[in-house]
Amino acid sequence: MATIPRTEPAVAAPPGPSTERLPDFAGVDVGVLAARTDHAMLAEVAALLLRNWPSAQDAVAYYEDGPEIAVH
Repeated sequence: MATIPRTEPAVAAPPGPSTERLPDFAGVDVGVLAARTDHAMLAEVAALLLRNWPSAQDAVAYYEDGPEIAVH
């Protein structure tokens, strides 16, 4: 009887934080983005940002704006 070697998939290392730097979106005009996008979720996020960001001097973020809040 011939034995067939087992070929199990290799166990991958658990995912961890990336060392890749995130892109800098500081120069993005959120108002223009909100007006030009046809992506529903991006439009909702842009609208939420604009609602909480009345001017460049008054930019704010609230704890309750976190991802656990449903976007309507």
